[in-house]
Amino acid sequence: MTKIKMVKCMLRSPGEAPAVRYVPLREFQLWRYYMTHAHEKIVEGQEISIWIDARSYSEQPPVQARPLESVLRVDLQYWDRLLHTAAVVQRYFPLEEYDAIRDVFLGHYPDVPSPDGRRVMRKRFSETRGYYIQPWLPDVPEVEHEV
Repeated sequence: MTKIKMVKCMLRSPGEAPAVRYVPLREFQLWRYYMTHAHEKIVEGQEISIWIDARSYSEQPPVQARPLESVLRVDLQYWDRLLHTAAVVQRYFPLEEYDAIRDVFLGHYPDVPSPDGRRVMRKRFSETRGYYIQPWLPDVPEVEHEV
């Protein structure tokens, strides 16, 4: 079963509409720093829950039903020219937006000639359907405070 603690947030440039992003919790602080300092983006509306692959979810759904968001995990292997080695990238995309952004994403990782120049090092990728499970928040009664 693949369960990953995931942060759902909104990413935007100043003056632009926000776009949803799904970032593994273990990477979120570094990712947020990079987005805000290197790209001058604004990160807002953080929510933490889990991403689970569709197969595992169908075999063992949670005890309490919660709203699901279809999110695709993309595992990409490519040749890193600067490090002269194979590298792996894993990203998460809203399923309904993936077709529109797939080529842009893959374009960041071009195929390159091998070090000996006799062949091309092609990227390989796989796509795994899954769900971001919205967090379950218990109903908490409002408490009136005396002033």
